[in-house]
Amino acid sequence: MNHFLSIGEHNKSFLQHILTQSKYLHSNPSIQTLQGKNILFSFEKPSLRTLVASEVAINKLGGNVIHISPEAFLGGKVMHPADLEFEVPDERESLKDTVKNVSQWCDAIFARVYQHQTLTTLASYSGIPVVNGLSEIHHPMQAVADMYTLQEKFGTDQELKIAFLGDSNNVSFSLIEICLIFGHTVQFAGPADYHWADGTLSHFIEIAQQYSGDFIHTTDPVVAASGADAVYTDAFVSMGEEHVYQEKMNRFKAYQVNKELLSKAAPHAGFMHCLPAHRGVEVTDEVIDHPNSWVYDQARNRMVTALGIFTTLLTENYS
Repeated sequence: MNHFLSIGEHNKSFLQHILTQSKYLHSNPSIQTLQGKNILFSFEKPSLRTLVASEVAINKLGGNVIHISPEAFLGGKVMHPADLEFEVPDERESLKDTVKNVSQWCDAIFARVYQHQTLTTLASYSGIPVVNGLSEIHHPMQAVADMYTLQEKFGTDQELKIAFLGDSNNVSFSLIEICLIFGHTVQFAGPADYHWADGTLSHFIEIAQQYSGDFIHTTDPVVAASGADAVYTDAFVSMGEEHVYQEKMNRFKAYQVNKELLSKAAPHAGFMHCLPAHRGVEVTDEVIDHPNSWVYDQARNRMVTALGIFTTLLTENYS
């Protein structure tokens, strides 16, 4: 049984299988690989694309989605009066007990969480696949859709240069992993005090060496954008970072993707963003609305690749 918690846990063959399945299922909408399957959704953070695209994909495949609040599923808190004279446990139920129950009723768990440790705990006790809808470290669903989009634009055999400008966050982490696994070059630029930790850099370099990719790490956005086939950015301030909004705005100004910076990329280069975008902050209107902006293709492909991800995890013998 496979879980889907991060990109780096899987090899190129497995990931390409998902992409191939996705394309086939999207082209053959009558196929229902998830007939009779029930997938539990529990989201601690807001979601538009991840939630709607995945639910639509599961519905298209004949499956059912069950929504349950994180308070009821992910170790919800006990409600008790504040003036009790004795200590009451805060946790409503252990995650172990919760997931062992759900594993007997459902066929997969799809969760968006604040802490990645929640997902690894779920997976350690689960008898069914656990899929990461986003954590503070990884966003594998987005990365698969991004690679699908790149293969739509360039095919499967071309070695690409992908520039990422901005923060060392969950989106860039998973994007870097999947691009390196597919043998591409990633040119990353961000402020020095927001760079990757040494252990993460070693992880990226190891993947690059294993799959013949290349990872370039710089503080210069022009160096990162130069010659790129795609220029990618994300919000400079992620969910939960509102307390450092002004600080990050000051540090990341030079990394805004505008017309001048995009001109440093290859003439055919596309613009990518996982959305939601903050227009006028990390990207200008003229870039995100440019004919070579692929942001809505990426969003569409969130649904397309969810077809392949859930089919691959829940029907291992289907091909």
